Amino acid sequence: MENVPSGLEGVPSGADEASTSSDVAGGPAPVYVTSRELGVDSKYTCSDLHGEEDYGGGVACGISNLACSVADTLADEGDGYLASEQVRVDNRSGRSSEELLGFDCQQRGSAAAGGEGGAAPVVITVTREDFASMPVAPLVASAGPPEGWLPVHMVNVLHADSAPQTMDMTLLDTPVQVRATPVLYDWDLGDGNTISTTNPGEPYPSEAVSSTYRYEGWYDVTLTTTFSGQFSVAGGPWQDIDGTIEVASEPIPIYSKSLESRLVNPDVPVDEDEDPWVPERTAETEGRQDPDATHREV
Repeated sequence: MENVPSGLEGVPSGADEASTSSDVAGGPAPVYVTSRELGVDSKYTCSDLHGEEDYGGGVACGISNLACSVADTLADEGDGYLASEQVRVDNRSGRSSEELLGFDCQQRGSAAAGGEGGAAPVVITVTREDFASMPVAPLVASAGPPEGWLPVHMVNVLHADSAPQTMDMTLLDTPVQVRATPVLYDWDLGDGNTISTTNPGEPYPSEAVSSTYRYEGWYDVTLTTTFSGQFSVAGGPWQDIDGTIEVASEPIPIYSKSLESRLVNPDVPVDEDEDPWVPERTAETEGRQDPDATHREV
């Protein structure tokens, strides 16, 4: 029949895509789009899509669905048309919610109709919002010597792990892998100086990513890592996720010590309680801000 309605009435572009969130392997699909055959397992009518205020739209929707059903009845054996509703299901809050996207009419047996009377197929994809909700672990950042202090003006070596992280999950009974790769490292030295670099750095004696402190006192070194993402469906090729995410690591406390020469009596032992090498962190022992602080790109 020439006038059989087709296409997804009322559905925005891309509505046939199912999205994954932060569920791990074996969990239910957090967000997906499904198709239900009208009159069989459907839950909605045209009034749910258009509302009472859009009388004309509701009438047109009803006529379209009716025409699809009539065309299916009049079709030759083995042919026919499937009238269905398209619904987005969201389980991310822990409680399942649904949103009616529209109604569709597809020829039975076609790929768009999901085969012989089956539900319309969904395309698995991962959005930036989904990527941001995943458990990407903060990088383990390192700064300064292991003892947690360094002399004023001595090089403070910065470095972090650069290995990609891979997360496995199951979406619509399909295995999906998501890969998070560090692409940018933003270091805040705590004294006003900052560094942005694509270099993860290396342990001492490398000084590829490094800085110094001008004053004595306690400082917090903070790393914020920008990750790009990719996903693979059922072992298929890696596909890029649009956009990036930022993940902050735990601050690293470090003490910058001013070393001054002084004459002492070698016969008198050092009283560490009176003059501790690294003092307790208090408001009085916090390091001063560098008045000439800069942002560097390495």
